[in-house]
Amino acid sequence: MFIRTKRSFFILLQILLLLVPFQGFSFDRQVKIACVGNSITYGSGIINRERLSYPAQLQEWMGNLYQVKNFGVPGATLLEKGNKPYVQQNAYQESMSFQPDIVIIMLGTNDTKPQNWKFADAFVNDYIRLVHSFKSLYSKPRVILALPVPVFVPDKWGIRDSVVREGVIPKVKEIAAKTHCELIDLYQPLLPYGKFFPDKVHPNSLGAAIMVEEIYKQLFHRTGTYGLGKFNSATYPVPSAEYRSEAAGWGKGKDWMSQHEAINKIGLSRPVDLVFLGNSITQGWGSDDRKLWSSVPELWDSLYKPRNAANFGISGDRTQHVLWRIRNGNFDHIHPKAIVLVIGVNNFPSNTAEEIAQGIKAIVTALRKKVPETRILLLGPFPTGKDESDPWRVKYHKIQKLIQPLDHLSGVKYLNIGGPYILTNGQLNHKLMRNDNIHLTPQGYYTWAASIEPVLKEWGL
Repeated sequence: MFIRTKRSFFILLQILLLLVPFQGFSFDRQVKIACVGNSITYGSGIINRERLSYPAQLQEWMGNLYQVKNFGVPGATLLEKGNKPYVQQNAYQESMSFQPDIVIIMLGTNDTKPQNWKFADAFVNDYIRLVHSFKSLYSKPRVILALPVPVFVPDKWGIRDSVVREGVIPKVKEIAAKTHCELIDLYQPLLPYGKFFPDKVHPNSLGAAIMVEEIYKQLFHRTGTYGLGKFNSATYPVPSAEYRSEAAGWGKGKDWMSQHEAINKIGLSRPVDLVFLGNSITQGWGSDDRKLWSSVPELWDSLYKPRNAANFGISGDRTQHVLWRIRNGNFDHIHPKAIVLVIGVNNFPSNTAEEIAQGIKAIVTALRKKVPETRILLLGPFPTGKDESDPWRVKYHKIQKLIQPLDHLSGVKYLNIGGPYILTNGQLNHKLMRNDNIHLTPQGYYTWAASIEPVLKEWGL
């Protein structure tokens, strides 16, 4: 079969790019994704919106073969008789001129206000007109309709969750069927995460991250034409959406990316022979390089600082964030003798034990490629869950069992040091673990140090 026209070639290229999310390459022809919506799309209330709104995070997920643009308009309505119709905004015309290959539409939240919902009978026809306006573009985009996220109070600024749930959502489903558009449910997946909606209407960056994962799965891992099998977020390298600054122990005005960049600088001015890699539990060792708060500064200074150790722990990190850090500079300037890897507990709420184990294996594999001469001391996650019947404890034990075979890889030593942290009755040892059943007490760090000391000495550190 021959490709007879330039347009046919680009159509074929678009199909290929829509099927597989490539990263790390660049072509002249990027696939364009237009994110159409209201303030939730725009990123209102999100600290560092330019990097952490859902379209900005989606750009990171998609890679540089894609161009994701944010066409969100705070206050916009789908209804043409609403108080701020999207089709009358400059962003609408800009989104059309963009000639997108994919359009993601999420509108309807502001339409639930009484002054707008009185025109509810026009909602379906107005939405269909909007969809057809995009489908009629020269680029012939794939149009995806997103159900609005929940509102976590009955009424906020006139926005009513009951109308979102019982009015807007059924109509959007009807519209998707009539226009043969795909549908993404962002309502049900966000329901458990009210804590990520500070004002009860707008998601923060962590809520936006959940939205992005759902959108990404729709783009590439749904059943049907574009389906590529089950998606494991624990193995997909992405930067973190954490923003907590002082609460995360980073200092005022510091975000996750600032921590990543600070780690990238470690090793430029001093030797690094030992790296502790992980999340907040690892971060708790403290560090001179990043000015982190430490649970046991005296232990770090006496035991690890003389060994040219560096703390690569970042609060909140999951396996996918560590994978991204490995690919984006953390080990570009150093060749340590050993890495102590503790990771996985932050994946517990959203991933299965099998998925988390796959994420840990992916990290070990990435490190073996990046720093092949470095030995890896694999500890996996620390114990969690209040007792042996707790689902998180069950998950912990299963993960440890699944990652144990990695001990057979060259340069990798698996060590399960969780025993002292669990009492004989199955409850956590709160002399070593804090009451949150996740983080360590100062004595917990001393126990950790004692558990790995024989291995470090054996390795000449």
